[in-house]
Amino acid sequence: MTGARSATEWSTWGGHVRVVVTAPGALDSAANLVRGYLAAADAAVNRERSDAEIHSLRHGKNSVTPLFARFIADALSAARITDGKLDPTSASTTHSWRTVGVDGTEVTLPEGVQLDLTATARASSADHCASTTAELLGCGVLVALGGDIATAGPTPPGGWQIQVQDLPGDPTCQVSIPSGAGVATASTVKPLRPDPMALWRTVSVVADCCTTAHATSTAAVAMGGGAVSWLAELKLPARLVDQEFRVSTVNGWPH
Repeated sequence: MTGARSATEWSTWGGHVRVVVTAPGALDSAANLVRGYLAAADAAVNRERSDAEIHSLRHGKNSVTPLFARFIADALSAARITDGKLDPTSASTTHSWRTVGVDGTEVTLPEGVQLDLTATARASSADHCASTTAELLGCGVLVALGGDIATAGPTPPGGWQIQVQDLPGDPTCQVSIPSGAGVATASTVKPLRPDPMALWRTVSVVADCCTTAHATSTAAVAMGGGAVSWLAELKLPARLVDQEFRVSTVNGWPH
């Protein structure tokens, strides 16, 4: 997937994890850091765990861990950039995410509002794993959690080489991105969520972080024909593949 020097992979969170570093001697440490972060993330946001931190939230002000606060802030950022299409709240009113506040490690949750961070937790984790690992180890790092890819640290020669493809036989391309960028692909053809009536098979987006790329690709894949103009307005490089395997790109999709 990349032109970097050393990589390892495993499965967790029901998906595939891949870690790539530009310094081969740092690979084991990078993998251990990512494993530790994902374990902590699971303990924070996994609603299926009765001991998850998300279940400790009460209406009003809450003091939470820095990790959990960051997950909430990322989810609210995704809601803002998609104008609520990715809303991490459940309530009787629309756009209730606007009523949630995060100030450092203080979270304010209004009466009747609940949080579900499932939609952004994986992409948010990819961002944080890449940035913290690169900072601690002083090398370039790529972290891929399924189709959510984040990069940080020094950029390898030629950039991070990312292959974009949904299923075997689908149109594919390889792009080069600098460290600090993220790539995400949303799909309507995966076995667990096929949607043959959808206009787009996949939408891939490059952004300044994986969370933004994931949020906008997920929103766009459900928007039908309006996705192209919406992504163009956001000035985000994107690649859209329709059900006839025709490929459209906007905003200078990277070569």
